[in-house]
Amino acid sequence: MLAPVSRRGRLAVLGPGLVLAATSVGAGDMVTSLAGAAGYGMALLWAILVGVVLKYALTEAVGRLYLGSGLTVIASLRAAARWLPSAFFAFVLVIGLLYGAALSSVASLALTTLFPALPLRPLAVVIALASAGLVYVGRYALFERVMSGFMLAKFVGMVVLAVVTLVTLDDPSALVSSLRPRLPEGDVVTVLALVGGVGGTAGVASYSYWLREKGWQHRSWLPVMRADSAVSYGVTFLFVVCTSIVGTGLLYGSGRTITGNDGLAALAEPLGADLGSVARVLFLGTFFLVTLSALVGGFNALCYLLADSLRTLRGVPDTEAERHMGQRSRPFRLFVLYCAVTSVAVTFVGRPVPLVLAYAAVGSLVLPLLSGALLVLLNRRDLVPPYRNKTVSNVLLSSSFVLFGVLAAVQIKETLGGL
Repeated sequence: MLAPVSRRGRLAVLGPGLVLAATSVGAGDMVTSLAGAAGYGMALLWAILVGVVLKYALTEAVGRLYLGSGLTVIASLRAAARWLPSAFFAFVLVIGLLYGAALSSVASLALTTLFPALPLRPLAVVIALASAGLVYVGRYALFERVMSGFMLAKFVGMVVLAVVTLVTLDDPSALVSSLRPRLPEGDVVTVLALVGGVGGTAGVASYSYWLREKGWQHRSWLPVMRADSAVSYGVTFLFVVCTSIVGTGLLYGSGRTITGNDGLAALAEPLGADLGSVARVLFLGTFFLVTLSALVGGFNALCYLLADSLRTLRGVPDTEAERHMGQRSRPFRLFVLYCAVTSVAVTFVGRPVPLVLAYAAVGSLVLPLLSGALLVLLNRRDLVPPYRNKTVSNVLLSSSFVLFGVLAAVQIKETLGGL
């Protein structure tokens, strides 16, 4: 199947990028952008833009590798180093252990803040099971429609909040003056967190599976894939800009701040006091949709990575890939059940601190490994030139490798200090 040539035709077939945006824009993006706005206003937008560019380069490279080789991302990684599929399988297995419990608890927190009579933990279990059920029974076409709807709803919600914040500002000049880019002295970690916190991890690695589901398997799809991933990060950037506007209007210079996901729910109270009860409801609703879409998309992405890693480790050829890693395959569905069961178990156990620390440390290693592998795989001489890295791609992927490597080292150091 050849790709459409006209601009309108290309726009009509876009979809994986919206799935990626819905999956990747989560509570973490809101936390980092609001925390940055609380301390520095809009002055760190440049760091967010750098993060978007680096994540786009990674995603485009993942898509280009798939279109150029026809191999899934895990099968391709084996060509870079035979131990990489085993490492990814172990890493994603640990991430899947806590991912559902963490995000369902945050989504439940948003709803219980809005409706205090609802029970927190039982509601988190219901959200996790419903999200896993949607991934279990749904084909890709349904999954893409649902995720696109999530992305549209939460994007509109945050845009409305940003507009209301701008309209009700007592001193708009303070927001405008904070736009001047700056590098905070002695707070480099905050800047690195902003750069690395934009967009997701599992979603970037799983982008090629969604391309595969769409049937994009020819060189003619290369421009469409690039447009698709560009739309994804364009939407992501605009969403985070709107979040930064809300954070600057409510937090900058006020002495108020947020601490983790609990702080996001707590922010609803001063937001309601400043902007009204409708804005409070809209914020909590958007916060819920942000977390729910990341949960559904994350389950899908993690199960693809787990099923493909297992297939690659077992030596199953790519000609039989659909039966062993497709969305309706037995391994994929077994891993959905794994994510669902661990979500319920860890929610009621209370997410022990050592598990949470291990989850954070392991998750931080995925992007530097992926960046390094893409540098190797996309510079091979046996790769057709249109798919091979150019200078800009090599610079961006090298920057990603260094940046995410530094962030991983910081995270591991913090993990060891917390044990």
